[in-house]
Parts: sequence; structure tokens; C-alpha cells
Amino acid sequence: MFKNHKKIIIGSRASSLAKKQVEIFKKESLKINSKLNFETKLINTTADKIVDKKLNELGNKSLFTKEIDEDQIAKKIDISIHSLKDLPYNLCKGLKVAGYLKREDCRDVIYSKNARSLMDIKKNALVGTSSLRRELQLKNLRPDLKFELIRGNVETRIKKVLDGHYDATILAYAGLNRLGIKNNFFPLDISEMVPAVGQGAIAVVCRELDIKNENLAKEITHDSTKQIVECERKFLMALEGNCETPIGANAVYLDDNIILNYFISDRNGNFFKKEKLIFPSEQAINECLKLGSSLKKILSKYD
Repeated sequence: MFKNHKKIIIGSRASSLAKKQVEIFKKESLKINSKLNFETKLINTTADKIVDKKLNELGNKSLFTKEIDEDQIAKKIDISIHSLKDLPYNLCKGLKVAGYLKREDCRDVIYSKNARSLMDIKKNALVGTSSLRRELQLKNLRPDLKFELIRGNVETRIKKVLDGHYDATILAYAGLNRLGIKNNFFPLDISEMVPAVGQGAIAVVCRELDIKNENLAKEITHDSTKQIVECERKFLMALEGNCETPIGANAVYLDDNIILNYFISDRNGNFFKKEKLIFPSEQAINECLKLGSSLKKILSKYD
């Protein structure tokens, strides 16, 4: 176990959801050692400040973590807590994902005042999203829908729908669950909308060689979550994916196998592919790497 030690400073984005995820981390950590002492430092990232551009126009997922990374490298914070889907596959030098908390429901949902199913959304409805992954998959299912940029935290996007600026928006089910939001949405099946890599999981990031905090992160790691999200992230790594590339991947562990649903497209939707594959669990990491590498070659023809 852990001895008493100095206060652990946690770095996080400043949204309600980010703060809730910090509380989840604290709760799990205190189960391991009730004497741990935490302080939270809330940090606005570049992506939080730029709210008038789509995610693919921002160019790099590190924009969601850059300022937090800098504080962590400078030892202004000890541990950072992130939505795993916001983390690039190659973290800032000197940092590592040291642990994963139990994954929440990883599906995407449609949030709407009136619609209760995908076919229930009115024809030519205006859907707000900043995600090309979500836009292209939904457009494939409902070509009549219109899409327009929406940015901001979960509550901001919900308010814009309730105020009538949009007919619907697309959100992560995990975020709504963690915030206790229960009304005006319906989930999309994985076959309809493949989630972002790591969606629903919380990542604990530590500095390399910070053995004490790394051990804490390992103690609270949910093992089956670790296994499946690392398959997804190897797939993303092989594709060298970032916010510019519409990519989705969802792995599930079942009977010593890994079931992988993935989606990939070029930015214009000219190459659009969804597939469900099954790998023996001990081979899944390598199979995900091989799959990502082969798809990268195909995708390069559409750039």
C-alpha cells in the first residue's frame, strides 16, 4: 500500500464533466488509501478557448491537453485526469497513460427535444456537431440531415438545442451519465455510430519515472477497460490518426476474444468503411496494429 505523502495536485480541464471525472478518480483512489490528500488545479486548454472551429480544423488532439501537459512536465501538477478520447496516441514526451478507470457506456447519443429515434428526427433537421466522425456516420444513415458547427461543454450544447438553435446534437452517453442528465436523448447502436477511440474511459496520466503516482494509477486501473482501450489506441496509432481524420473504434472483450467495430473515412466521405472483426484476445493488439497499417495505405490514396 501507500504511505502518507504530500498533497497530490491533480490537473484537469475546467468543465463540469472534467471536474466530475476528477471526483471519480479521487473516490477510487481513496478506496486504496483513505489518507491521500488531493488538490485540483483547473486549466483552460487551447481547445476550450477556440470555439468557432470544427475539431478537424484544429488539427491536433493535443490542443485538448497542451496546457495541462506543460504544467505536468513543469511539475506544477502531479497527475492529470482526461477523457481518454481526448488524448493523442503519442503523448507529450515525458508523460504516460498510467491507468484507466472503468469505462462508462461508450455509445454516442442524439440529444433532441422531440425525437426519440433516429427515424423520428424530422426531415432536413439541423444537427449541431464539431466532430467529422459523427457527422459522416450520421449523414450516411440520414442523408437529408443538415449539419452545422456547435462547440462548448455538454451543458452549452444542450442549451442550444433546448433554445431552438439546433434540432439535435450528438453527445457521448458517458458524459451525460456522469453529469446525471437523463432526459431528451436516445443512444445510437455501435453499428450505427462507431464511437471515438477510448470513448467512455477516464485516463490517468503521470510523468515518466514518477513511480509513486504511477503505482497509485495502476492500483485503481480497471483491467478489462485497459485491455480493450489499448487495442483501440493501437489501431489509432497505426493510422496516425488525429482530429483531422474521421476514425472510430470500439473493442469489447467476450469469451477470450476481442470484438472490434471500427469506422474510417477520408475527410470528404469518398472512402467510407465500417467493419466488425473478431480476434483472439492474445493476438488483438497486433491485429489492431496490422489493421490500422493496412487501412492507412488505402486512406493515403484519398488525401
